[in-house]
Amino acid sequence: MNRLVELKKSVASLYASKLPTRADWADWLYDNHVIVAAEFAEILAKRHGANIELSVAASLLHDVADATMSRFDPTHAKESLKISRKLLNQAGYSDKDMAIVVDDAIRYHSCHDGEMPQSIEGKVLATADSYAHLKTDFYIFAANQLGKSLEELKNWTLKKIERDINDKCFFDDAREELMPDYLMIKELFSR
Repeated sequence: MNRLVELKKSVASLYASKLPTRADWADWLYDNHVIVAAEFAEILAKRHGANIELSVAASLLHDVADATMSRFDPTHAKESLKISRKLLNQAGYSDKDMAIVVDDAIRYHSCHDGEMPQSIEGKVLATADSYAHLKTDFYIFAANQLGKSLEELKNWTLKKIERDINDKCFFDDAREELMPDYLMIKELFSR
């Protein structure tokens, strides 16, 4: 069996297990964020010469701890890396593949504090994640999940969309495509 097909099945199964400790919005995130990011990653990988399989694998796994815990758990990022490595290993990915997918792409996809992915696959994942944030109703749905005041929500969203467009979007053509969505969300949350 193709290892990406095996990985997709494993990720879907993990989310479908509906663990009681998982993120409250795990079902929505899987269907409307993880799968969407993977679709954008495939398009971006083809367009920019990245390894399509590794780019899609990274996208499927980038927030995988949502299937097992709350996003607000301080160990969420480390758990995503741990689960990713385990699922990739089970699907037959090599240590070299895991270094690209886990140690670069997933670890740095959020582009916090100047930590940026170095591989083209990591740049594809970060950009695909931005697409999944800016081209969907992610921010509207997140508003209902975060339990923040209106002002806190506005500040959180405006800060995050700035990172999406300025730090996480590694390709000029992608930034151009995302700009109308970014501007619309900025306008909405600036009121």
